[in-house]
Amino acid sequence: MSTDELYAELKGDIAAVANPLFDFSEKCIKERGNFPPHGAVLDANGKVGLVAASPDPNGRSNSTEVLPLLHEGLRAQARERELVAIGVAENVTVTPQGQPSTEAIKVLFEHKRGLVVALYLPFKKKFLRGYSFGQAFTVVTTGEVNAWAGPVA
Repeated sequence: MSTDELYAELKGDIAAVANPLFDFSEKCIKERGNFPPHGAVLDANGKVGLVAASPDPNGRSNSTEVLPLLHEGLRAQARERELVAIGVAENVTVTPQGQPSTEAIKVLFEHKRGLVVALYLPFKKKFLRGYSFGQAFTVVTTGEVNAWAGPVA
């Protein structure tokens, strides 16, 4: 099965995982201008759960501290539960092909069947106040969490 066919088949799972991550990330950007990495899991029954991690019990930490803990937590959940997909949201700088670099919400989506895509939603601070969000785009990529050893049909 081609990546395009797998993407088309799993579009519902992608939306189920990515939409709550984008929604929470946008809310944080509008309220605080940033957000810590956070994740979501999709179980075999179609239920989505949101996931967070922090090395500091008071919640004071940075992305480089949080991301590895979040990845390990997602891998542990995939070992312990019947998950079909995971997602990780983080604030990144991306350079879309032929365009200047921009800040973006990145949602990395990894599926048990082997599909890995990064979804990006560019944003920028408005001149006076607030933020504007651009056109989302998707890129096929390699896994970062690698919750499953390999593709499962």
